[in-house]
Amino acid sequence: MATKELLVAPKALSSGRTAELAPASWSGPVREPVLIRAATRAGEVRRAMSRVIHDVRYRPPRRRTAKMLVLIPSHNEEDSIGNVLNALLTQTRVPDRIVVIADNCTDKTEQIARRFRGVTVMRTVGNTERKVGALNQAWSRWQAGYDYVAGIDADTILAPDCLQQLEAELSVTPRPGGVMARYTFDQRLGATGMARLLVRMQRLEFAAWTADALRRNRKTYVLGGQASLFSNEALRAVAEHNLTRGPWDTSTQVEDMQLTGDLKAMRYSTNVSASARAYAGPMLNLRSLWAQRRKWDEGMARLLVHSKVNKWTATLWKQQLGLASNGITRLGFLFLLTASLMVHQYRWNWLWLIPPVVAVLLNLKLAWRVPNRTTADLIGAVLLVPVELYLFMRVCCTTASWVNVLVGIKRDGWAQQVRAEQGGTGGPGKILGAMLIVAAVVTGAVYGWIHSPLFVQRDILTVGWAGLAIITVLQTLMMVFRIVRPSRGLRP
Repeated sequence: MATKELLVAPKALSSGRTAELAPASWSGPVREPVLIRAATRAGEVRRAMSRVIHDVRYRPPRRRTAKMLVLIPSHNEEDSIGNVLNALLTQTRVPDRIVVIADNCTDKTEQIARRFRGVTVMRTVGNTERKVGALNQAWSRWQAGYDYVAGIDADTILAPDCLQQLEAELSVTPRPGGVMARYTFDQRLGATGMARLLVRMQRLEFAAWTADALRRNRKTYVLGGQASLFSNEALRAVAEHNLTRGPWDTSTQVEDMQLTGDLKAMRYSTNVSASARAYAGPMLNLRSLWAQRRKWDEGMARLLVHSKVNKWTATLWKQQLGLASNGITRLGFLFLLTASLMVHQYRWNWLWLIPPVVAVLLNLKLAWRVPNRTTADLIGAVLLVPVELYLFMRVCCTTASWVNVLVGIKRDGWAQQVRAEQGGTGGPGKILGAMLIVAAVVTGAVYGWIHSPLFVQRDILTVGWAGLAIITVLQTLMMVFRIVRPSRGLRP
């Protein structure tokens, strides 16, 4: 079908509307006057400069990253130095410099250390002062420019975040001197039953010591050389005060304890870390354990004899007197029990079971809090016999050390410990001589006791049992107090 196209005529617009929609005629780009453009540009420059000045004035303070130096004195440590360096290089806070101090090494310690990238190996020169001399040589050579200095033993393995925790604590400590990691021992290092037993006893001993330090607001009388971080400013102050080449005292066998005393005397803080963990190298046989403790005990005794009584040495005296009282009660009980049985004057009283029961409960509390505890740790605490034998060894060691100091006998504790760790002994002659002396004393005491008048025996037993009872009651009350005393959430 055809379509039709409709044409619609456009509607006429009014003249006013037409004028509104009609485009204006273009006459080229509009140019602003030169003065206006200059003023606009000047305003932009002024605002930009104001922003820069504001950012500079109110920018957050830029914190300088502290630099950390680690010193590892090493003498024939080829069996352990590799593991120590692996632990250091994988820390969450890697040190800025690690220096292995090869001190008169005759094994492969130096060669093993040089295989690690980022580790500096330094040989001591003419050092005759063993670990202390090695530390002072390395410190005087490398300490410039570092804020913190860590002393790590060549058989101590650090937990992955140990250095980070130590630095974090030391950085917020008022007048920082040093902070020590919490030490324990790896039970797996014991290859024999005796070695595992000794490691277990050392774990319990260090747990008790650390728990006491943590309860004293983390204050310690010794920053152990196994793993401690120091403020380098404090170390410089000690060296300047003592007019020595380094902060460690070469005249003592307990250089870490002497350094702690120097820091305390200058009012620097010395603390135990609340979180940093280190696994020290344990003594795996009786010879090495005896030699190590003889060095520590004799060094402490000499320090106390030549030092004035102050707050720091009072803590050391308290420890020594506590160990002596424990030895007196044990030896006194054995002597009085034997003497009473020999003259048929012993009468059993069930009250004597209270101290051992309380001691078991205290040992259980400590064993339960030992890091990575095992069932054997708890069993050893319950049996009590291993703990008592270990305590007896410690009493004998301390007694021998004090006798040497009071008599004036000087011995090289470092050499004795190294020889013992390598399997050497003090010689059969010394052991036989000690056994003969003990046998002679026991024989003389037995003979004199048997032939004493009856009234002498009666008076000795009466006074002896009464005095022992008083001391035992006091010690038992102290153990009860340690059991119920809260730990404030801090673990040894």
